[in-house]
Amino acid sequence: MSRKLLITFASWEDRFRLGFERDLRDADADQVLVLGFKSYEDRTEKNRRAVESACRENDVEYRIEWLDVDDPASNWKTVNRAVETAIGGCSGMLLDVSTMPREVIWYVMWQVEQGGLNSRYVYHSPKKYGDDWLSRNPQAPRLVYKLSGLSAASLRTALLVTVGFDFQRVKRLVSWFEPAKLVVGFQSTSDFARNDVLMAKYRAQLEKEYVKECDCEAFELDAFGEDTGFDAIRRKLEELDTRFNVIMASLGPKLTAISLYKLQRARQERGLVYAPASQFSSDYSFGIGRQYGGTV
Repeated sequence: MSRKLLITFASWEDRFRLGFERDLRDADADQVLVLGFKSYEDRTEKNRRAVESACRENDVEYRIEWLDVDDPASNWKTVNRAVETAIGGCSGMLLDVSTMPREVIWYVMWQVEQGGLNSRYVYHSPKKYGDDWLSRNPQAPRLVYKLSGLSAASLRTALLVTVGFDFQRVKRLVSWFEPAKLVVGFQSTSDFARNDVLMAKYRAQLEKEYVKECDCEAFELDAFGEDTGFDAIRRKLEELDTRFNVIMASLGPKLTAISLYKLQRARQERGLVYAPASQFSSDYSFGIGRQYGGTV
């Protein structure tokens, strides 16, 4: 009998647990793979216990794999081994990206692609974000294993980044790569009033700090639209291809990570870069909102 798999990422956010309840019905899964950071084991315990209990009640196989927030090489190996094992004999998979770090999303998607598995993704928006900081103290950016692109010595670097509520990570990317060309994608609309205020603030910062420093431009996208911003980003990339070594980062709505992955696979000279943060607020989000999804 063919099996169905659900992959998700452990979090203290409500939407990890509440999203899992939705996912279990939607995926009709008989096995669940939970990935999580060991350093957040205590924070996520309550939600993980609820998820594990739901698996027992529904006769669903539960498995957890721990990752190290500071060791991408080890994480790459762990994710690939775990996913390769889990998808064996599966007829379908649902990937819940709601609380999953973008770097891990890309690891999973790459391994699923290698396995040729028919798969879908889902994103559960929170009902509300925290009013204070969400993430802070950005670390050094890092290119993503197997998805880092190809650089031509004769070309300068262009950085395309979709922005979210933490502009410090954008600034860290710019200072790290010192791109000749900076292209920033702003979310055009949102269920969250805070989005419009912050996007306007960050546009002003962009113009003040980077217009003189590098060739800089902004564009709008809709990560919550049917194509998760794919076409808007694609058009900008086509202006950069052949003229620059292109690297791409997703810091806006999580769904842009899906679009950037697809665009990297369409032209593998492009590279994906992850911009980790050192801290995430315990009040990152509350409740669960709309559900979005598509095919991996």
